[in-house]
Amino acid sequence: MQRRPHRRGFVGTTILAISATIGLLVALGAIAFAIGRTTDVGGLPAWLARTVLALVAAGLVAVSLVATLVATGGIAVLYRDSCEERGVPYRPVRPRERVAGRVWSTFRRWINPRAKPRPGDLVEVRSLSEILATLDQRGCLDGLPFMPEMASFCGHRFPVLRRVDKLWEYAHGTGMRRIRHALLLKALRCDGQSHGGCQASCHLIWKTDWLKWPAKDGPRKSDRSGRGDLDAHTHVTTPQGVRYVCQATQIREASEQLRFNSLGHYWRDLVGGNVRLGAILVEFGVRLFNAAQSRLGKPKWPVLEPLATGTSPHQELHLQPGQVVRVKSKRDIELTLNRDLKNRGLSFSGDLLADCGGSYRVTASINRVIHEGTGELLTLKNPSILLEDVHSIGGPLLMPQNEYFFWREIWLEPSQSPD
Repeated sequence: MQRRPHRRGFVGTTILAISATIGLLVALGAIAFAIGRTTDVGGLPAWLARTVLALVAAGLVAVSLVATLVATGGIAVLYRDSCEERGVPYRPVRPRERVAGRVWSTFRRWINPRAKPRPGDLVEVRSLSEILATLDQRGCLDGLPFMPEMASFCGHRFPVLRRVDKLWEYAHGTGMRRIRHALLLKALRCDGQSHGGCQASCHLIWKTDWLKWPAKDGPRKSDRSGRGDLDAHTHVTTPQGVRYVCQATQIREASEQLRFNSLGHYWRDLVGGNVRLGAILVEFGVRLFNAAQSRLGKPKWPVLEPLATGTSPHQELHLQPGQVVRVKSKRDIELTLNRDLKNRGLSFSGDLLADCGGSYRVTASINRVIHEGTGELLTLKNPSILLEDVHSIGGPLLMPQNEYFFWREIWLEPSQSPD
């Protein structure tokens, strides 16, 4: 297979970063040796010369750490790019969360009864009456709606999947945003019954005020009294028609702007157990590697080379839930994308590349989704496919959102068995 030009740029930057790291470490070793043997130099006292050398060493340590991270990101990019070119999936097998064991979780709660839930902790959803007491006149807490689809989970216990300290807002292009006191509970998704039958299956977000540590006397029965109050907040009537209100449409109202170059969110991911240290270092390294590529005038990862036209081909496979399909290779998918990296209006993002070449079961074929920007219930001319266990992995920013990817049928082909 012919190597694409962008790969030479990836290799060159990675080698440059590795060479810089080695050179800086050698320089640090020389400075450390010099500090130990420094005497009065040119009239300067030994302590002053050592101080100057120590400051130089500190600067070299900082630069060497950056070079090491760029090299780490470059190695990760080369591996991923190689998989993409060969049509091999590279979705991480190991969970990205640092899940606490039951013993440690119990001990942590004993030490601090007000400890914040972490991935793997078991929590109980409060009764509906308790949750309604936390909501404002719009059915929201801190701008985030509690939706009727969530009421059936009241009184039941579920493990925490991960904390939600940041979100990416797509519809209005405001980017990364800060949200507080929110969690994802494992496997709890919206069924869209109170929102026009929306089929996006978004992962429900839970405010910590709606949850509690499990009671010793066991979970309570679900209380659905008052659900009618929630139904009244699911939509509004406008001159353009019905517009739905859900968690996906209210991200801006439930969060605040977070600077793209902010690094504090990585620290929150680490201390909250959302992401292991190794994953943070790799993804931060990828960000630095792309920044270096930009400075050097070279292509950033991932690289997609779509068609040069404004149109895109179409194919219908009439896929059904339970059917096994294989995601086509990156090269095959590029032939289905127009110059805007879309096929029939649906974007193909870099996050989907991790699954190219893999085989998965079809979860659903959907044609009704709520537009996150307007709240309009859209009926898709071309159905999108949801694949089992194929969710967003967060990209270099390690976003906690765990939404299904939408796939065009032309990006898939029938297969025999899942990987």
